[in-house]
Amino acid sequence: MADLASLADDVLAEILLRLPSPEDLVRASASCASFRRVASTPRFLRRFRALHAPPPLGAFCCCPDGSAGFYPALPPHCSAPAATALAHTADFSFAFLPPPCDAWLVRDCRDGRFLLDRALEGSTSTAFTEVAVCDPLFRRYILLPPIPDDLAVSVENPYVQRGGDGELQSRSSEIFLASHGDGSISDDEPPFTVIWMACCRGKLVAFCFASASQQWRELSPPEHYALSTRRVMGVRLGQRNHAHGCFYWMVALTRRWLVLDTQKMEFSIVDISPVLSGRAMMFSNQITTLESRDGKTSVVVSDVFRPDKRCVLYFYSFTYFSDQWQLLNRIFLPEEWGYRFRGIIGAAEGYLFIKLDHAKENLQDQIERNVEYFWLDVKTMQLGSFCRTLPLLSMKPTCTVVLLHHCHYLLCDVVS
Repeated sequence: MADLASLADDVLAEILLRLPSPEDLVRASASCASFRRVASTPRFLRRFRALHAPPPLGAFCCCPDGSAGFYPALPPHCSAPAATALAHTADFSFAFLPPPCDAWLVRDCRDGRFLLDRALEGSTSTAFTEVAVCDPLFRRYILLPPIPDDLAVSVENPYVQRGGDGELQSRSSEIFLASHGDGSISDDEPPFTVIWMACCRGKLVAFCFASASQQWRELSPPEHYALSTRRVMGVRLGQRNHAHGCFYWMVALTRRWLVLDTQKMEFSIVDISPVLSGRAMMFSNQITTLESRDGKTSVVVSDVFRPDKRCVLYFYSFTYFSDQWQLLNRIFLPEEWGYRFRGIIGAAEGYLFIKLDHAKENLQDQIERNVEYFWLDVKTMQLGSFCRTLPLLSMKPTCTVVLLHHCHYLLCDVVS
């Protein structure tokens, strides 16, 4: 009988995998307990997400002053119902972490997990912190072991990467999550990797922590003159972008990318000057990456320093770094956005997410409390409102914004 039940579940899973959308899966799961049981397993959800990637549910914003909040997608966006349910169900205050909870700072979010850290008790270091990986929906967390002394000794006088005010929100490290990327569909909790980086004088230091081994190990960043100049590395790394298992940072004051391939755990430097020649690239949020299902990486460059004050997006594509980048499209954003455009905050599942401030409301408000996010469908080039912040949150220009979208949240409106 057990074998028959297992076979029935396997057949049911194959049927549910053929549902056309995440919304259809939610409705089917709500209609039958057995459907719900099969569809809520980690193995099924990972398989379903590989075929039907769910759109983002909202934006999580975290500012250097410690204020934070989740802002769900608004109607008529298709994610609005699930986003509202997630906002009511998950604990985005992270009160389940070891107290005091307001000492924790959100650093990253990926695959339904959040990465947070806080200053070590009795330590003045803004580089080495206590690190936690958690799931706010199920209120679970793990604390990572500290970086061993034999590795930490290579970090000498790292430059500040975040905050810079000398208070609890200052950080001299870049720390983020990477998917394991092995395609595993087992019923076990999928593994993860944490990457830790610091820009020191004349060098870049990097470590990685694997949940499978529960150990830190050293990575080998490239030796390149773009990384050895104090004038370059003395400022912060640019906005972190991701596509097809690779992370990208625009190296400040240059036309080069620092690239980390998480499949090989190897760094490289990519020269992107031929593409950007003639473009004024002053800010890291003027460029972002977007992965396509054919295996190519799209690069979106925003040109905001034009005589006509218009903002133009240029779309390029490449498969390998050695390829010549192909110009795919050029899009003029609405003319009235010229003074409101504040950059591209992210890209997911064929959409770009653009930050606009409200010029009139923020005229006397330099911390930009009134901010709206729009989505741009890369295929159809249609624009739509995604979510907006509230005046209660001080949206400083250096805030961290992450988009939430993951298979764990597909059924959250059923749970609630």
